[in-house]
Formats: sequence, C-alpha cells, structure tokens
Amino acid sequence: MIRATIAAAALSALSACGALLGPSQPDLEAAIRDFYARGETASAPDLSNAHIVDYEGCQPRGGVFTCPVVFSTDQGNVPIMIWVVRTTSGGWEVRNLRNNERRR
Repeated sequence: MIRATIAAAALSALSACGALLGPSQPDLEAAIRDFYARGETASAPDLSNAHIVDYEGCQPRGGVFTCPVVFSTDQGNVPIMIWVVRTTSGGWEVRNLRNNERRR
C-alpha cells in the first residue's frame, strides 16, 4: 500500500514537471495561429478556425515537445499531435502537426 502511494505521488510529480516545462494552452494556441499565419501548412490539417477542447500538456522529447490535443472542428472533434519548440525569445513555435486518429 505504501509503495503504491509513493509511486502514485512520484508519477504525479513527474507529470506536473512535464506540464510546467511545455507550453500552456494559450501559448500553444498562439503558436498554432502563428503556424497558420506563416503559411507552412501544405501537409497539415486545416485547423485555422478550430479551437482546442482537450489539452493535458506536452511531453519533452530531446528539445521538442509533443502535444496530443483534441480540436473541435466543423466535422467534429479531431485528435491532433503537435510538435513545438521553445524560441529564443521565450515563446513557442509549431514545427509540425498531424492528424492523430488511429487508422483502421
């Protein structure tokens, strides 16, 4: 019982650290708007008029953060994976995003 409690506390602390290192939801939304404003969206889904309905944070992966996000679109909710990096000015930049639905 004690080990399970300690493990749960450690997992919670690690999750909080990851969320603190990555972008907040408003920062991520701003980075997505900038991504579409730059016009680098040839292979990206059109999310320019969508909004985030589910965001729990990002995971660091060697300087790049991966962020599983769910957007609300005209076609319904769409899961998207977003890769972001911190800019030299302290903001965030979207490097790529793609549809994250399981293929059947």
